[in-house]
Amino acid sequence: MKKLLLSLSLVLTVAAGTAFASPDPSINEAVKESFKKEFSGAELVEWREVGNHLKATFVLNGYRTEAYFNQEGELQGSARSLFFSQLPLVVMTAIDKRYTEADIIDVNELNSAAGTYYRITLETGKKKYRVRVDADGTVVDTERLRK
Repeated sequence: MKKLLLSLSLVLTVAAGTAFASPDPSINEAVKESFKKEFSGAELVEWREVGNHLKATFVLNGYRTEAYFNQEGELQGSARSLFFSQLPLVVMTAIDKRYTEADIIDVNELNSAAGTYYRITLETGKKKYRVRVDADGTVVDTERLRK
């Protein structure tokens, strides 16, 4: 019984090690090189295919981050979670003025060729919103969500 248990645990250990050690075959070298260049120091990297893009989810400098690449390895955009207090002052002020009694639920920084935007999900009373603000503090759009 001990030999069977030992053999089984050895097989599982080798199989698990192989599964984690083998590179993801769907991620080409151009994407991997671009990722390493843009996000050196990234930890806990996981890859997924999302439509025509490859999405990397990882932790960088303590922030959960997502990056999207095309098949040629070009970075299309990235998003990271922030605390409200980490937003630029002009963005915090815009939200505070427009939504004075709001409870902040979620904050994300979105970067792409179009620029940097901040997506803030908030609640005011019985209403819930997702607000997109540009880097200058201009509210670009507001979407009402179901609470």
